[in-house]
Order: sequence, then structure tokens, then C-alpha cells
Amino acid sequence: MREFIEGEAHIKAFILAYLGLNSYYIARPEYESNKGYADIFLQPRLLQLPDMTYSYCIEVKYAKRDADDTEIERLTADAKRQLKQYAASEWILQDKGITELKSIVLVFKGWKLVKVEEA
Repeated sequence: MREFIEGEAHIKAFILAYLGLNSYYIARPEYESNKGYADIFLQPRLLQLPDMTYSYCIEVKYAKRDADDTEIERLTADAKRQLKQYAASEWILQDKGITELKSIVLVFKGWKLVKVEEA
């Protein structure tokens, strides 16, 4: 039960709640892209802020608290593979507008963020 409470869905919910406080991006959870779902796509509000530079696609991975480094690296590689697929999506290419897409991997071990990488 404890792992369910500390699972990926709850971590993503906290991240989404926090990202929803900004006025620069529309935080889109489980954004459909290229036969998959990006965990979070930060779509720039280009109508209000036409000089935005970046948009973001974020993939969140979760490992149990006792996971070893090999598991963390496997999750990171999986996330990078997924992000490459999402970045080629017609939806993301359209919705990012003129911005440069940054693809970000977040890997959590329990509640601890252990890896942040750009894919």
C-alpha cells in the first residue's frame, strides 16, 4: 500500500499541481503523441506571449526506494526513448508552435528525485 501512495501517479499529480500555478504554459497531462502519452507537455501560451522560446515534454519515471542504480539507468533510458518518439509527434510539433522543444527526464526513487536529464 505504501508504494501505491508513493507511486508515479501521485508524484505526477504533485508536479502538475505545481506547474498549473504558472501563467506561461498550459500543463497538459498524458498528452497523446505518436501512439503514446507524454506524462506532461508544457504548451506555451503563444497567443498571450508570442516571444516564448521553449516548450517542454516531461517524462516521469518512478522506482521503489530500494531500487539499484541499474534500475535507475534502465528507467532513464526508457524515458529517453519515449521522449524521442513523442518529440516526433504531429500534435507536439503543431502545439509547440515556434518554440524549441526541450525533452526532460525525471526519475524518482520513492519521493526523492534522483535524476534529471535532458533527452
